[in-house]
Amino acid sequence: MVVFISLAKRTSTRSNLVSGATWRRLSEYLGLSEYEARIYISLIEAGQAKARTLSVLSGVPRTKVYSVLKRLIDMGLVSEIPGAPRKFSPTPPSVALKRHLQTYLDTVQDLEALVSALESAFRKAKAKEDIRQCLAWIIKGRERIFEKIQEMLAMAKKNVCIITNGNGLILLYKMFNKMFDDLIRRSIEIRIVTANKPNTEHILRELKYICDIKEFDFHLPMIIVSIDNEHILISHLQFDNYFLKFERDEAIFSNDPALYRLVWLLVSQAIKRIQL
Repeated sequence: MVVFISLAKRTSTRSNLVSGATWRRLSEYLGLSEYEARIYISLIEAGQAKARTLSVLSGVPRTKVYSVLKRLIDMGLVSEIPGAPRKFSPTPPSVALKRHLQTYLDTVQDLEALVSALESAFRKAKAKEDIRQCLAWIIKGRERIFEKIQEMLAMAKKNVCIITNGNGLILLYKMFNKMFDDLIRRSIEIRIVTANKPNTEHILRELKYICDIKEFDFHLPMIIVSIDNEHILISHLQFDNYFLKFERDEAIFSNDPALYRLVWLLVSQAIKRIQL
């Protein structure tokens, strides 16, 4: 009597996966009907079960269970256990769904190859264009400008070139002196073109140990940062204060190759006495 009550309680409980609508995802991915997905999931949780038990667990009408089980057997998702009463067992998901998973993986690989081919064709077409739109970003506010410079320094792989006046060097050293040490540890070449002023002599002495310093009478209130000969940031800073939060400062950043070449040509001409 105790055993009978225990079984009744167990079989009257709906499958957790069925209640959680996992069957919907299985139906979508494998193309199963609602009843097929519900019964397969119920068998996964039950391990082995009779048709009557499956009806309770899955919520599929009892009159439909055998026909659904037959279709699942034909698909290789379920097998019937010989003997009486009739019981059914699920094929392990790693086996039953392997073919479907491989189909999705093949589709992903085909899509990646397609995207790669399209991207290659797109770049070739862009290279032939006489007129095209280039990308540049305007950055406002000193704090956001220095955040961008920090991001650029962190992504450097080969070289960093900085051009600024004495006040700009003071700001950069104040913000990034530890990052300069990190760049050297990563074998990144650092070149700095700046003015030698009385208020920057101690900074230049420190930086000459780790950087290639070129002293030049540069008066423009600007900081120019070039990374790996690919990315450039040009900022106009108000050097009347050294506070980090100053909203009047502006900068332009670009990683467009054509724009980089043109801007860097202008910069090089402006300080043509320096071999950059």
